[in-house]
Amino acid sequence: MRHAAAALITLATAVMLSWAACAQSAPDKREPDIPPLAKQCGEANAREMALPNSARALAKDKKLKIMAIGASSASILGGMREGHPPLLEQLLERMVAGLDVEIINRGVSGELAGDAAKRLKVEVALNQPDVVLWQVGTNDAFAQVPVEDFQETVGEMVRWLRQHNVDVILVGLHYMKSLVKDVHYQAMRASLQHIANAENVPRIGRYEAMEVIARTMRENGRRDPGDFGSTEAAYDCMAQYVARAIAVGLFAKVPKP
Repeated sequence: MRHAAAALITLATAVMLSWAACAQSAPDKREPDIPPLAKQCGEANAREMALPNSARALAKDKKLKIMAIGASSASILGGMREGHPPLLEQLLERMVAGLDVEIINRGVSGELAGDAAKRLKVEVALNQPDVVLWQVGTNDAFAQVPVEDFQETVGEMVRWLRQHNVDVILVGLHYMKSLVKDVHYQAMRASLQHIANAENVPRIGRYEAMEVIARTMRENGRRDPGDFGSTEAAYDCMAQYVARAIAVGLFAKVPKP
């Protein structure tokens, strides 16, 4: 009986240690604490979609490496205050307990999608990000790049990133009142939406969000803000949109093929 009791104690101890080890290695499944958007930001209009590679990084060591690219990449990160990290980094670390965020800004002013796509392959190899934020389309629209060429370039790059275990969030074109009826500009907007739908990746509706803000300001008798992205307040709204998309994507279920 003494031998049997000792064996039971040994077995119970082993089971408890096993449970403890599992609890320590299991990823934190707590939902992010997502605050409401600031009133002036309107709606982010982002698709709530899973970011599987980023979720794996979170489960592995609570770290997330984000690369921003595109002509207006700085505007995605939020207003830059001296001595403080970008607002996007601050928001994500508040939303997800214990998360350590690293942001790499590789934006180049005036860059077209084709040039960014070539450079992205090098940047991914050098920096190994978990997710890429790609502000794309505005410069291509201004340069009159054919919509078909733009769609092929961006679509291929999104697929390349996925094949190399990198999530991607597309950030849409700027809003400008003077371009509301511009056929080519609006075709570019529709093209980026089509890419996001076809490739099943999130898209931040920057144009749509600012269109709402501009209309609200006009209704309240305030001056039309014009080009979204030229003020610190607009940068902060963009950071909130992106932070929400990433926080939700970290915990969203990956859809079955």
